[in-house]
Amino acid sequence: MLSKLILLLLVILISCGDSVLDKGCSCNEIKSENDCKRIQCKYENGECKDRELETYCKLESTIGKCPVDGCALYENICQAFSGCTAYLGKNFDVCNKISDLCTSDGERCVALSTCDSYKSKTSCLIDSNGQYCYYDESDIANPQCKTVTTCKNLPLTLKTDGECRQQLLTCTVNESNTGGCIDSGKSCSDQKIKQQCVTNIDQTMECKWNETTNQCYDYSCENGNGKTVDDCQKYKKNCVLAETQDGISNICKNIDECINYKFKETCKIGLLGNCLWLITQIDGKDAGKCVDYNCSQASDDYTNDQLCTKFLDTCTVDDDNLGCKIRESLCTSYLQVSQCVSTINQQQCYWNKSQQQCINYDCENAQVDSYTIDNCNKFLSLCTANTELTSCVKKQCTDAITSQLCTKLGQCIWQDNKCVSYTCVNAPTSLTTNDACNKYLDKCYTTGAGCSSHGKCTDMKTQTACTIDSLNQKCIWINSACKVKTCSDLIYISHSECNNELNTCTSNGIKCINQATQCSDYKIQLSCVISSQGPCLWTDSQCFLFIGCSTLPGITHQFCNFANTKCTTDGTKCVSITSCAKTSQTGCYIGTDGDCVRNLDKNNNTVCEKFTKCSQMNYSTHFQCNRENQTCTINIDKKSCMDLSNSCSSYTIQDNCQITTDNKYCQWDTSTTKCRDQKCTDIVKTTHIDCQLANFKCTTDASKCIDIQKCDGYTVSDLCKFGSDGICIYDTANSKCRLKQCNDITDVKQCSTLPNCLPDTSNCVSKSTCSLYKTEKSCEFDGTDGICTWSNNTCSVMTKCEDANTFEKGCKKKSDICKWTPKPSNGGSSFCKPYTCQSKNSGGSCLPLLAFGETQYEICAEIQLTCQSASISDLTEDTCFINSAKSHYWDKTTNKCLACNGTTATNTTMIDDSNSFIIGTIYLFIAFLQY
Repeated sequence: MLSKLILLLLVILISCGDSVLDKGCSCNEIKSENDCKRIQCKYENGECKDRELETYCKLESTIGKCPVDGCALYENICQAFSGCTAYLGKNFDVCNKISDLCTSDGERCVALSTCDSYKSKTSCLIDSNGQYCYYDESDIANPQCKTVTTCKNLPLTLKTDGECRQQLLTCTVNESNTGGCIDSGKSCSDQKIKQQCVTNIDQTMECKWNETTNQCYDYSCENGNGKTVDDCQKYKKNCVLAETQDGISNICKNIDECINYKFKETCKIGLLGNCLWLITQIDGKDAGKCVDYNCSQASDDYTNDQLCTKFLDTCTVDDDNLGCKIRESLCTSYLQVSQCVSTINQQQCYWNKSQQQCINYDCENAQVDSYTIDNCNKFLSLCTANTELTSCVKKQCTDAITSQLCTKLGQCIWQDNKCVSYTCVNAPTSLTTNDACNKYLDKCYTTGAGCSSHGKCTDMKTQTACTIDSLNQKCIWINSACKVKTCSDLIYISHSECNNELNTCTSNGIKCINQATQCSDYKIQLSCVISSQGPCLWTDSQCFLFIGCSTLPGITHQFCNFANTKCTTDGTKCVSITSCAKTSQTGCYIGTDGDCVRNLDKNNNTVCEKFTKCSQMNYSTHFQCNRENQTCTINIDKKSCMDLSNSCSSYTIQDNCQITTDNKYCQWDTSTTKCRDQKCTDIVKTTHIDCQLANFKCTTDASKCIDIQKCDGYTVSDLCKFGSDGICIYDTANSKCRLKQCNDITDVKQCSTLPNCLPDTSNCVSKSTCSLYKTEKSCEFDGTDGICTWSNNTCSVMTKCEDANTFEKGCKKKSDICKWTPKPSNGGSSFCKPYTCQSKNSGGSCLPLLAFGETQYEICAEIQLTCQSASISDLTEDTCFINSAKSHYWDKTTNKCLACNGTTATNTTMIDDSNSFIIGTIYLFIAFLQY
């Protein structure tokens, strides 16, 4: 199977056939990191090295994330997770380190489950939801694992009040240094140590520890003291100084409404904000009261906007010009000229005499005799007249000729001796970072040479800035422009390089592609690393989701164990391997302790146990013994099993006279009552298939089995059917049996029943050289000498594209090299022509062109913006490796493109296979190497 997987990979990367160029750059010859990542190599510590097969878990382990979903850290190796029971572990810590899905049963790992499902004390620690379990041994005869419901049963690993209350709200940490939890005290004073002194049992009171008395007390205002309100505020933010009937106390209390404070010294802060101490007249005497510090508290002495603003900057004069009120949000809400100054949002207002209304003091509301530039400008220096002279409008930034006016216009900035809009796009080109742009104006992003308001990849003007955009999308610099990076832009051939560039990518072995939705969407092993579903596993030439044995789709031991050596079957699905004794009899193949066999216990029940020797099994037939282990047969007592013998003659009873250790069949001779080697004539079967099943060296004469021979060894027509060399046919003309040929088949639908037979128009023909095919139908098949083409009623081998000018199917077999142009509808001829550098690379790339014989290629390079035929000397540092079909590297010492075998390439457009890369059908990956 491994060889098949390797072959599949090679088919993808190179074409089959001896003509493929096979001498290219090895990993250690490549100097460039980018070039290294474009082939089956990895770049590490400044060197290009051979790559190992990638797996999801192996990749995760390199960034310290194992165990993760789908992986297990076992024996210090991050590997595909095979289910908890696949691993040995004597305690929770060992198993949970392997995977956070596991605990231990004392012997091996088991899956986390509910507390009541655990059977051992070792397992009884935590359930699958993270809740703790405890082992109740109050009933010695029937101990049980239960979910923790009381503080004392929580584990000793909990060391703080917070850890205890996270499990049960009424718990706090134990008083001893050993850890664990106990019931919390009802009040703070009931908490005995500093670690418990956090809150009371129902968490309605914050507690604090007194370092002097070593006691826990209620952290309430009543337990605080001070001489001023500030002292109480420092003790706790929601506290103020308390008052008594006689004066001010030195005890704190909870913050109150301003109106409830009786003294000027306590009138500082209330529930709604700052307080104000007002002096009023009561019975002709001055008296003070504490009120909320707001506009309505201003006295009638405040008679204009200016005075009210000094009282509180959010105030203006009241409607009767006595006292203050909070500013309005709209100019039009003011009813008096004295109020018409500004809104609470700092919008300037003015009184329009003609309208007798307070309105916004802006250009649109200008009160002028006529709308001229001068009149508008006199009303407000920021204004000018519109083109039609029908209204005043705010000047544009570009209208300002002084820096002072530019600043007043708002959203304008004086820059390079002119006024421009204060926007991201007008930021100086000297700003080259996001921080600099954001300081210039909020929500601006760098373009690398200035700023933009979007921060999109397409806004980036320099390659240095082309990294990531404001939406956190990665950017890539291609063709002197920046764009959002997509998987198709990346040409790396491994999952890790693709995924490192963009975490939504993997590789198809040739370029980066989007990760598939499901593992089953991947068709090659290289891509089969991870999908949107999760980690993937390649097995049996298919890609499966694998986050444990149970996710595999097979039901046989062979399938499950081949997919992952820690998996087997229970008879209905793949499961983790456990010890033989814990394995179901329907899945009794292999255990963690060795090979397993089914056996009969003393009560004749079938059990699964570790296989140690054949004699341990208590069976009565050869079939039963050999079924459980193919090295066993029935013993002479017919009650147990024994080892197979190396010769038939060693068997002494008919029951074990079956097969030897080297798979030689045995026969019981009734005349001598001895066991001997089996002959075909000993087998009483009447069909070829039955004889073959009994012994692959046999066929039939319709009455019994006989030795199989080559076709020409049969002398009787009735025996001329199956030979050791193939299917036989009796030649009546020559009265002899011979091997069946293609032309013996009369039904073309049956051509495939013989190897190397091809269906022609009305008969079957043997695969041969092209010149021996006589019809256009047979000429459609490849010949033993190459691709065939049909012209002038003759089939010949195709040596160049033009040979297939009239044969479309032949031309398209070389579609990587030849271009088919059908016959025009208005007349003319069809033709098949070789691609040129320009025609093959019309998509924007300029890459090597494979020659017809596939033993050479033509170098293409971009010259004067056109893809043209070129020589090695035309290649640059950026193009040397790719444009030489990966057969050359750039030597920085000589600044030349050198062949990987160490010799300088000649300036020729054709490079032969003496210094070439393994390219085969090069266009299979040329299409994917395009930028």
